[in-house]
Parts: sequence; structure tokens; C-alpha cells
Amino acid sequence: MKSYPLFLNLEGKDCLVVGGGEVAARKIEALLRRGARVTCVSKEFSKFVKNLGKKNRRNLILKVSNGKIKLNRARLVIAATSDRPFNERIARECRRKKIWVNVVDDPELCDFTVPAVLERGPLQIAVSTGGTSPLFAKRLRQELERAIPLSTGRLLEKIGALREKWRRKKR
Repeated sequence: MKSYPLFLNLEGKDCLVVGGGEVAARKIEALLRRGARVTCVSKEFSKFVKNLGKKNRRNLILKVSNGKIKLNRARLVIAATSDRPFNERIARECRRKKIWVNVVDDPELCDFTVPAVLERGPLQIAVSTGGTSPLFAKRLRQELERAIPLSTGRLLEKIGALREKWRRKKR
């Protein structure tokens, strides 16, 4: 997949995660950290997903599925089930409605892949292999984590504050 790298602003945007297991939980956490409003639909939910639901009542809705998925307000969908025919149906419906979809571990069904991300405050470094080897991307991210100190985030926040002060003064 030849992809165009970008960072999406998901603050306040409706996202849908289909699936209630460990993988879905990781996707939900990442979306919530970026301010998304998440609906998670599944036949059943892992303990971890249930706990996320309790901790994030304002931004996470858990819905028990009867096999039918409504995409009404979703701007972005992540299918994290182990049922490929079901994931294919979700991907087709998303494309029909022009909603971006990611089917975990199935790049050919994806409109986008989710990179391995290193975060140090405002610094975000995304590593992607276009879905060919998520493990390689993860390992490279881990190497970058060792190379870039935690203090980088604080330094960038200070630089950002100085820059903002300078911009205000300039006006």
C-alpha cells in the first residue's frame, strides 16, 4: 500500500471500534488519548474494555451487538474482530458510506494503517511499514524510544511556549 502520511485531529470526532477483545482495547485507548468519542460494538467485552468503559463514561459507549453495525455518525472505523467475512462486510459498508476503515491485521481491507507511534510530549514519530510488518515497526519504535530521552517532551513544551510568546509579541 502506497500511503500518504498524516496526523488526524480526532478531538470530538465520532469513531467506531468493532470488537471487544485486547486488540480493540488498544485501539480504543489510542483513540481516547487523542480526544475521540468512541463507540465500541461487540458481542462481548473483555474486562479491560469494560474497565475503559467505566473510566471513560463521557467519551466511550459500549454497545452489545446483534451482528448489525450502524455507522451513522462514525468518521473513522476500526474493525478488530477475528471474523474475516464480518470484517469484509464492515469494510464494504464503510466504503459505500465514504468512511475511513482499518481492519486490524488485514491491510488489503484497509483505507489506512495505524503506525507504531513514539510520543514525547508534543513530539510524535510514526513508524509504518504499510502493513507488511507491524512487528518491525514496533521494534524500530522501541529503538527510537531508547534514543530519544523523555525530557524531549518537556523541552519542546518550553520551546512552544517561547514561540507562542514571540508570536504574540510580534503581532
